Amino acid sequence: MKNVVILGSTGSIGTSAIEVIKEFPHRFRILGLSAKTNLEKLKLQAETFKVPYLAIEKEEVAKALQSSLSYPAEVYVGDRGLAELAQLDEADIVLISVSGIKGLIPAYYALKSGKRVALANKECLVAAGDLLKNLIREHGGDILPVDSEHSALFQLLKCDERKFVKRIILTASGGPFLNWDIKNYDRITPEMALKHPTWQMGPRITIDSATLMNKGLEVIEAQQLFDFPLEAIEVIVHPQSIIHSLVELKDGSMLAHLSQPDMRLAISYALNYPERSTVNVKPLDLTELASLTFHKVDHERFPSITLAYEAARKGHPYPLILEASDEALVEAFLKGIISFREIPYFIEKIINEFKFTTKPEKDPENYLDFHRQVKDYTLNLIERKRA
Repeated sequence: MKNVVILGSTGSIGTSAIEVIKEFPHRFRILGLSAKTNLEKLKLQAETFKVPYLAIEKEEVAKALQSSLSYPAEVYVGDRGLAELAQLDEADIVLISVSGIKGLIPAYYALKSGKRVALANKECLVAAGDLLKNLIREHGGDILPVDSEHSALFQLLKCDERKFVKRIILTASGGPFLNWDIKNYDRITPEMALKHPTWQMGPRITIDSATLMNKGLEVIEAQQLFDFPLEAIEVIVHPQSIIHSLVELKDGSMLAHLSQPDMRLAISYALNYPERSTVNVKPLDLTELASLTFHKVDHERFPSITLAYEAARKGHPYPLILEASDEALVEAFLKGIISFREIPYFIEKIINEFKFTTKPEKDPENYLDFHRQVKDYTLNLIERKRA
């Protein structure tokens, strides 16, 4: 039996992971859970599985949780709590679905402890991929991607020898504004942008999917995970979200990964790897599909993906600058401070104008501090623009 720690257990990925684990009680035990603020949901999960180790962001909430449990449990607090859960001696797999750069903390300590990390957080790889890969080399842990596109690529790349692979292709749904007239982009509200046509996700990733920045970050993530040159990583738009990724071989043939757009498949694969198990997801019936369509990315409509490639070409720390500025700008858009069209406008300015004298290198705190500097710079830039 494998002991699993789920960080971000009250979100969509964490909840889906618990659903998968419930199907295999003989195979998995939930060792630890964490949440940011959702005390009631975390408590329910903890009581259901009698989870011995828990973490939540604020100390007063942690005390309330511990005193209300019907069984004894260790309750940790904040970022330190995430680090403690990530390096528990008994843990075999650490599933990280904590959003944003905060996911770097448990990823760092889990890999430093030689754990398997099932990663549903792209930001930590985008911002600090080299740091995490060095830990794998030094301590023997590994990363299995949990998002659908990179899980698909991970599986496809096992179907043939790498030397025969010409390029890897990520698919993008195109989001809710794929067919909008660009002239109408100024009318886009946060409520409109939060209505993704395929996936149910958190606010930030949903907005990033609308701008296609999410796919740009996934390009950088794929570069870090699979060590392909940037020019061998491509994005195409596939609105139906049935084909999640493709691999083109040198002889011109292609391998594609198809499935229902359901995150439980990628989660189950990461938890069970190298084995596979039946998942309670409706099988894909090809005869029910009306059509599968594909389009080239319109870079005028989606400038964010161009900016992601630019940051990747510049190399460290520009992907971190890209991710941090995007995080701040998405927050500003959701608050109505900037427009949808201004998100890539400000990102381009920040990539070109943000000055730094040293790069974060060996300590995750350096990366977090650099990230804060970029976010502060971004917010100041917005204020100056509005003044």
